Amino acid sequence: MLSHAPGLGVQFPGYRIGAGCGEPGSVRVGGRGVDRTMLLFEDHRDETATVVHKAVVYAVAFSPDGSTLATGARDGSVFVRDAAGHVVPVLERSPKSSPVHALSFSPSGTALFVGGASGWYRYRQTESGWREASSKEVDSKASLPVTALTVLNEQTVAVGTGDRFKASGGALEIWDVSNDRKQSPHFTEPNGVRTIAVSPSKKIVAWGTGHRKVRVWDITTPKPMTEFPQASDCPAIALSSDGSVLAVASDRSTKLYDLRAKRERAVLKGHKGQVLCVAFSPDGRTVATGSFDFTVRLWDVATGNERASFKWDIGRVYCVSYAPDGFRLAAGGDLGRVVVWDAD
Repeated sequence: MLSHAPGLGVQFPGYRIGAGCGEPGSVRVGGRGVDRTMLLFEDHRDETATVVHKAVVYAVAFSPDGSTLATGARDGSVFVRDAAGHVVPVLERSPKSSPVHALSFSPSGTALFVGGASGWYRYRQTESGWREASSKEVDSKASLPVTALTVLNEQTVAVGTGDRFKASGGALEIWDVSNDRKQSPHFTEPNGVRTIAVSPSKKIVAWGTGHRKVRVWDITTPKPMTEFPQASDCPAIALSSDGSVLAVASDRSTKLYDLRAKRERAVLKGHKGQVLCVAFSPDGRTVATGSFDFTVRLWDVATGNERASFKWDIGRVYCVSYAPDGFRLAAGGDLGRVVVWDAD
């Protein structure tokens, strides 16, 4: 097992982005202030970069081409960083400053979906920046907060609703963003939806419920094809690139399920705190997990063995995401920091 200490930059095509400390609440990109200190250099010597929010980071997402990273936090802020190292606030604060729970790019990378306690929002990339294109805000009398969200295609998004802190109902909903209407089927969950994962083919959707179950659905069929009971709530799930393996965060471990055989195939043990997030590498050979124990660990899917462990100055790790190239990995924590590094 390898243990890594943080470096100073992350490799984007043709650049290195270095992270340092600036005045609280300020960042410089190429010398201009945005959030704290990030400097742009044309070399590749170091391998980490840091973006800083002012609250717990709950969500990170790369664009399909890997050139853009979106980050969302508990205070409702959403930042987007491009390959040139520019950090742009999409949202300084979401409506009512409510937490951002999920981020997902459209397949073209020109739209960013934001899900949170105040609803879900679609932003389009324009020459003048990211602009809101459509939304579905929470009506406290008729709807529930968005707890999870993932894009299925340019016009369709899967949305999970519920309350993360109490059993108040919820559902897995499929929305057509061209007319902001729900589509069928619609799966009601009495204890709400906690997390959603979709296979790269967009044919398999899985979601974790507040009733300690994970359901798996082939979208070509009207009903979920199987479900896996859990001993505890599952804060995070992920699907492998071919849709054949499901990873489920379960207390201090992560369970891997063979969806073809519909059985458990491995339990990944090693974290000393609750596992809060999980992600597959694009080739499906590695699982990354982030935990309450401040570490990100990489696991070999074939053997179930731990391959590497990383510990950054980001606090408890709430979110993790692989870039499409399979080399870079982003993680966010409760200190408000997001770190990106070469995890190969």
